[in-house]
Amino acid sequence: MLSPADPARGAARRAFEAATFAAALGLLLWLLIRSVSGSGAGPEERVTSATLPAALARWSTIDGVSRVGVVVDGDVSPFALDWLAALRKSGTPAAWEGAPAALAAVNDPIADPSGGTRIQVAAAAGTPIALDDRFGPLDSVTTGQSGARFVARSGPQWIRARTGRLAARASTPDSLGFGRLLLLARVGWESKFVAAALEERGWQVDARLALSPKGDVAPAGAARLDTSRYSAVIVLDSLAPADLTAVGPYIRSGGGAIIAAPALRAPLLAGLGAVRAAPLRAAESFDTAATDPRGSLGLIPIADRPGQLTLESRDQWSAVVARRIERGRLVILGYQDTWRWRMAGRADGAERHREWWAGLVSSVARVRRLPRPDAGDNVDEAPLAHLVEALGPAAASGMPGASGRAIPDGWLFGFMLGFALLAWTSRRLRGAP
Repeated sequence: MLSPADPARGAARRAFEAATFAAALGLLLWLLIRSVSGSGAGPEERVTSATLPAALARWSTIDGVSRVGVVVDGDVSPFALDWLAALRKSGTPAAWEGAPAALAAVNDPIADPSGGTRIQVAAAAGTPIALDDRFGPLDSVTTGQSGARFVARSGPQWIRARTGRLAARASTPDSLGFGRLLLLARVGWESKFVAAALEERGWQVDARLALSPKGDVAPAGAARLDTSRYSAVIVLDSLAPADLTAVGPYIRSGGGAIIAAPALRAPLLAGLGAVRAAPLRAAESFDTAATDPRGSLGLIPIADRPGQLTLESRDQWSAVVARRIERGRLVILGYQDTWRWRMAGRADGAERHREWWAGLVSSVARVRRLPRPDAGDNVDEAPLAHLVEALGPAAASGMPGASGRAIPDGWLFGFMLGFALLAWTSRRLRGAP
């Protein structure tokens, strides 16, 4: 007990008791305010992409948090991102920081019976892209001004396009159901070898060939041209009007078509495209060793029209163009007698002729998408876009500190009890009630 003769020491002790009591009272009021405002649900935490999944499970089951921050230094799975967004919507502020690359990937099956997948990746020019699937690496490239494009003949169920630590994952959601092809032409070398090339590729071709002004060659039981039966129509010549009546309506209803320049002279097809008034460029002597065999083919230049995209050109002339016509797709072909490429080209002439025609058909063919099992929950075609959609832009400031934790409520409550106990003990020791 303090001696009555020591007033200075007694005053200091009473000041200490008052200070500890005030501290305890202040902590109690702070805890009450935090409880009412909801800001005291737990500590603030800062995690990385790798530790986010484990932290989400802990935050949702054991440890509450008042605020979270994620350093995006790698992949964030869509599942984890959705979980984090749900936590944010439930009232827990969440932010992210980092500089992940803007990246997107799309994986589409090619409309070709031989199969394959067309993969397109969007990223800033000069971005190195590594492509792989579940079996391992497929290819790598540095993007140009329009991104990068891959063709995978293996038809992977999903692919991953990676740059640095970030990857875009895309799946092939469907398989394809093919219709038949309808070939409208005159009997001749061109119709014979176009049909042969496409049948070798796996297409089923119905050929309706004009033999004379009074007769045609057609398959038994030939059906009318409509999108329920045919994936595309190929018109090589201007035939009798009865053969061409359905072509325009078929394209407008969603069908695909390839029309050679001579066929545009038919009145029923004149509105679909036009050729230039320049004379036909005659075929040159075919160069059997040419790396560009189509340079030796005859050409009827295609006239320019609004909404038309030039796919191939020779000198200043458009040789192959594409356009949309209502719901359908159309390719107009200016090259003549492409069969000469197959017969007089290099040793791989037949194969390249077949590949070229198959590519034209796949660009316009109408196919049915058939459901197949999903590739999984980790598909994320545009990871940065989904991150911004879920959590907003990257935080410029205000992320939880590097320590990753604020003072928990339990610690504050312990401090409050400690201060109160110190004040009570001091009072009891000096004999005060």
